[in-house]
Amino acid sequence: MGRGDNQLTLDDDALDAAEAETRRLLARYGHPRAVEPPAELAGRVMDVLVDPPPPPPPASRRRIYGGAILISFLVLFALGVWGVLLDSSGPARLFGDLGGGFSELLLILTLAAKPLINLLISSGAGSLIVLVAIVGGSWLWWQLLRRELAGSLEAGA
Repeated sequence: MGRGDNQLTLDDDALDAAEAETRRLLARYGHPRAVEPPAELAGRVMDVLVDPPPPPPPASRRRIYGGAILISFLVLFALGVWGVLLDSSGPARLFGDLGGGFSELLLILTLAAKPLINLLISSGAGSLIVLVAIVGGSWLWWQLLRRELAGSLEAGA
């Protein structure tokens, strides 16, 4: 078998012969049974294929959503900086006493992040390189993921 030869690709005569042989073998078992297609099958298929996909949201809506996400991120970042660098219980007290609920969860997350942040701050240039590598890798991963999702959505549509 030479390079580029494909045993799975048959010419029309061989394909017709293989199909006839398969139908003859399956006829012993009563398969395949001829069934009438559902009414208006071709029309329903064409209706689905003809409808265009919904248009993407307008640019103004995307800007509004992007701005809302950016503001939310900045608020969370500010709360994290306040909790890790200044007062561990400060952000948690915004949501009630520290006895339970969301405020206790926020306090636990702040106290868990504190050693990691202090380690990164105290290690100096090494932590800066690691932080830049993490942010750059995350950005690259996100770009690859967006490209793959866009390609799979186009292929599926």
